[in-house]
Amino acid sequence: MKFWAAIRTGISELLAHKLRSLLTMLGVIFGIASVISMVSIGAGARQEALEQIRLMGINVIQVNRTALSGDLALEAQRQSPQGLTYGDAEAIRTLFTSAERVVPVCRVFAELRQDGKTIPAKTFGTTPDYATVNRVELAAGRFLDETDVERRARVCVIGADVKRDAFFLEDPVGKFLRINDEEFQVIGVMEERTIRAGSSMFSLPALNGDIYIPITVAMEDFQIYVEQAIPMDTSGFFKILARLIDRPPLEQRPVTQIIVQVGDESQTWEAARVTQRILARRHKEIPDFETIIPAELLRQSQQTQRIFNIVMGAIASISLLVGGIGIMNIMLATVTQRAREIGIRRCIGASRSDIARQFLLEALVITAFGGLLGIVLGVEMATLISDFAGWRTIVSGEAILVSLGVAIVTGVVFGLYPAMRAASIQPMEALRAE
Repeated sequence: MKFWAAIRTGISELLAHKLRSLLTMLGVIFGIASVISMVSIGAGARQEALEQIRLMGINVIQVNRTALSGDLALEAQRQSPQGLTYGDAEAIRTLFTSAERVVPVCRVFAELRQDGKTIPAKTFGTTPDYATVNRVELAAGRFLDETDVERRARVCVIGADVKRDAFFLEDPVGKFLRINDEEFQVIGVMEERTIRAGSSMFSLPALNGDIYIPITVAMEDFQIYVEQAIPMDTSGFFKILARLIDRPPLEQRPVTQIIVQVGDESQTWEAARVTQRILARRHKEIPDFETIIPAELLRQSQQTQRIFNIVMGAIASISLLVGGIGIMNIMLATVTQRAREIGIRRCIGASRSDIARQFLLEALVITAFGGLLGIVLGVEMATLISDFAGWRTIVSGEAILVSLGVAIVTGVVFGLYPAMRAASIQPMEALRAE
């Protein structure tokens, strides 16, 4: 009964001095709102990173072609003129026996046309293992197989956007697309994959606007346009001439990327070291490639997120500290203002613990209300951040409970001294002062 009576008295004090109470709670409100926003941003960032790693896999490494400049570019022309090549992928497959899959990927310059209109798309040559390492899911048909690669079949797998632009509501499987004036049969359509703009930590393919063809076809019929710098809109005569130009063997033709997949995440670092040694020897120490470990990027992202959380936590703590000092200041003023009330209550039998409990619970009421308002503001801030900044935010029940707990602890810590001060007032001195 005493407990609930103290709570009612605290609420009555809040309502009796509405403006003062609101100003007192502002520090707690903004502090708790900062905690909610910080935790929601961190949870959203972790979720996005985990989704990216899940799509790409934690047991893969990426080797990407890099552009050089200055003296390094001149040295590369002498020592490793082709850069990253199909032969590099074959060397990794042969020398690194622990690799489960080695997938070369070659982006080619190609024009896609359907029913007389040009369709925006990116065309890649690759192998069947690409579907496994990149977690490709098909909405219809199938992905490339070894027979397609060996026979240089004119087949392709298209993304959801390409399907929509080229065929609209029709089933494209079995139909043909014209890529650089050649007919390619559509054998599969990939499921739509959504990746938030600017959120990817590494080269994660969206797939929706992509076309995948056998890598042998890409190198035989398309790579020459890159090597010989022949524009896509040249006449058929020059295209035929380009194919007759003496080109290097398949092993020496450039690729855009090589993906290496190992059996277990613990082998990723060793795979990266072995791959780097193999390529460094083949490229005569020319740094015209870069090795990316998605799992390591995830760890780096989480480390950066922890630093961000610490900074935001410090800011929130400062807000709570200021709010707590404000609560203590108001409660001390309240003790002085209500000295006669304290004296009368002591005279009629209230103990020091009763007085201390009364003022401590009043401080808790202030911080609890401030905490609830801060939670509402924090959830709204998280929503606004997601809507306007484009960041994913996740507000969890755990964050709300932690924030409310922080508000209560703030009330206890900063309300304890005023409560003890009130309890130490002597009844006769309080009455005599009045």
